[in-house]
Amino acid sequence: MNKKRMSAMLGSLTALCMTCTTMSNAIVFAQDNTFEVINENANVLNETDPNKIFEGKEEALTVFYNGEYFNNTPENGCDGALEKALIAAFKDQTTTGVKEIHCRPGKDVGKMTHGHVADDLIIHGNGAYVSSGERDLEVDTYKFSRTTGAEDNANGQYLEKDITVTVNDLDGVAAWGERHTTHNITLNFNNCKNMQRVYVSQREVIDKVGDVNINLTNCSFVGDPLDQDGKNYPNANLGTTIYSNYNGTINVEGCEFKNIDVAFNMNHKVEGEQTVNIKDTEFTDCGLATKNGTETYAAPIRIVAKKGATSNLSVENCEITYSEGKSNCGNGDILLGDGRHDASQTQGTVTLTMSDTKADVMAQKAGYYQTGGKTNPDNATTTTVQENEVVDKQEVTADKEVATKPAPTSGSGGGATVQLNPVYRAYNPNNGEHLYTLDEKEYKHVASVGWDAEGVAFMAEEEQNGQALYRVYNPNSGLHHYTLDEKEKNTLVSFGWHDEKVAWYTSKKPQSAPVFRVYNPNDGNHHYTMNKQEKDVLVSYGWQDEGLAFRTAPIEK
Repeated sequence: MNKKRMSAMLGSLTALCMTCTTMSNAIVFAQDNTFEVINENANVLNETDPNKIFEGKEEALTVFYNGEYFNNTPENGCDGALEKALIAAFKDQTTTGVKEIHCRPGKDVGKMTHGHVADDLIIHGNGAYVSSGERDLEVDTYKFSRTTGAEDNANGQYLEKDITVTVNDLDGVAAWGERHTTHNITLNFNNCKNMQRVYVSQREVIDKVGDVNINLTNCSFVGDPLDQDGKNYPNANLGTTIYSNYNGTINVEGCEFKNIDVAFNMNHKVEGEQTVNIKDTEFTDCGLATKNGTETYAAPIRIVAKKGATSNLSVENCEITYSEGKSNCGNGDILLGDGRHDASQTQGTVTLTMSDTKADVMAQKAGYYQTGGKTNPDNATTTTVQENEVVDKQEVTADKEVATKPAPTSGSGGGATVQLNPVYRAYNPNNGEHLYTLDEKEYKHVASVGWDAEGVAFMAEEEQNGQALYRVYNPNSGLHHYTLDEKEKNTLVSFGWHDEKVAWYTSKKPQSAPVFRVYNPNDGNHHYTMNKQEKDVLVSYGWQDEGLAFRTAPIEK
């Protein structure tokens, strides 16, 4: 995109009368690339605009829960507004269902260390950030009293039920827990930037414990101790950022890891099954072993299973790169198995499924690393998997290379080539909108009335091979919206948008190219692009990164 075009898009900041303002609150992507629209402020002051929750309140009040506002001044043993709200939510025994905390958009919600959570909870971050402390939500580690809201080993309780905690658009946040109960924990983080860690474990693993499920969508973990985006949450943790040693499912999609020794570290210790899905995620300068002691297990992705445990790893459309002059410490890009000299000789089962990802996969067994730092090559095997190769699900051991095969060509599988149709893109310099259309006549018509013709943007599948992408039109703003979610389309239509039916059929194939979606909060405009650099530039100018929108087959030249 040229600078003039970028300026025009960013300059379209006129307040447009959007019929459906609630649709811009939060979009949570599922594993099938559909997404659910969450009304972030339901039942709270009957408002849909998070700014109005704080309207008329002094600037220092940055967090709201159940009619009460909190600030960052020292009080009741904690300094941060968010931590105070968490205490209030924990003590609240009258609210039924999911408890909801709201942060003032873009503000510092203060210092937080071990903010206790023990109920179903949604935190609407609205672009706020946790500025200091360990910045973590703590779960199932200590006994807490519902009466005082404080740690109480004599009268308090560990986790009392299964819980789901969802955090949307809160930067600098973390999660930590050491399990003591059999209750299941689900942690969801959506669009949270510069996170510190999500680390749920137990020093001595107990026999019976609940599952740990972690879902990360469009989040980032940056190991540089920098002041990111003008917000004071330096992150000097270069060790492990994602860790769990229990059964459960870990889904990571559209995330970024940078300068982390062991970005993804699963040390599965419980008899049972753990499933790890990593998709559309970037690892940059990870696995360098910058901290003493990590050189025997550092890697961008590390999966270890103990005897009796099974870990299933799936990696789709990920990018693992190193800056000039840097390389991983010798454990490969994906490290499977524990090769340390003191590791158990009998380990559990690790399976691997891969597509659209170039990576060195190293499988180790105990004794690869010997005392003194020497290595025994007989106790490890490395396989280079190319981007145009796939790995069907298979058990991986240090005794043989990973079996690969060529990726199928675009289309309906089995190597068969099918018809692909061009989707055109045109740009309206008056309101900054991009129109995407399968109809060449429509494309030529808008070009004839002053739109800029930008050529082929995507390729559409035939109906029998693809997934329907819907198009709706807002007559008030003149903008179009595209969605895979038929429920979202129908909701918008009920609010007065025009239903323009199926725009085209997108690719279902996981190795197809991702199309990213960004949102301009100033004018309600969404933009869709395969160009990650274009996406990143828009985000740097204040657009909201909404992650993966859909997938497209390669553009035919």
